[in-house]
Amino acid sequence: MTANIETVAAPASDYVAAQEGNKNSSNADPPISSTHSTTYSNTNRKSKLFFKICDMRTAAVALNILNIVFTVLVACILTTVFAVQGGPFVLQNIVTVLCAGIVTAGASAVGLWSAMNWKTNGVMAASIVFALILIWRIIKLEWIDIVVTALILYPHVVLTMEMKSGVLSPENYDEEEYVAEGGRDFVGMAHDYISPQNSMV
Repeated sequence: MTANIETVAAPASDYVAAQEGNKNSSNADPPISSTHSTTYSNTNRKSKLFFKICDMRTAAVALNILNIVFTVLVACILTTVFAVQGGPFVLQNIVTVLCAGIVTAGASAVGLWSAMNWKTNGVMAASIVFALILIWRIIKLEWIDIVVTALILYPHVVLTMEMKSGVLSPENYDEEEYVAEGGRDFVGMAHDYISPQNSMV
């Protein structure tokens, strides 16, 4: 009877070797996971998307940066053109361009800073200014500027609502952040810059 038990039981050395083999195999084939891919493509999110491209906070940050750069460039070009052309209304034209540029770029600066630092009142203030700019451009029938302003206003309004309701917050942004497949490389470079850990909450 003892001999049969000894025959059936596996030697202790084989058991240890099997355990070590399992450990080695688990180390050799780790589960495939990516922080950015799971963050950017989370299907359980609750917040809205900006035309299925990205979350509203990412859209607000990106659009404000682009708007600031575009506004400064246009203001510099128009100011130079008016100065070179001269004429009786040169000073008035330059002042108009500079004031419009300051208001537009200033609204984007406030929206950018507020979105990055989770300041609901700042995002709301930027939304109000962009709404007023949109109304003015509709009155002036500046069609291209109407489209651009509407695109910038949209994520600010939705972001304000989501921040107020708690749908989007520093605590749940890791789950709510989203970027479409084609934009992951670009946003991946800026991820650490706009992440809640590096934002002033």
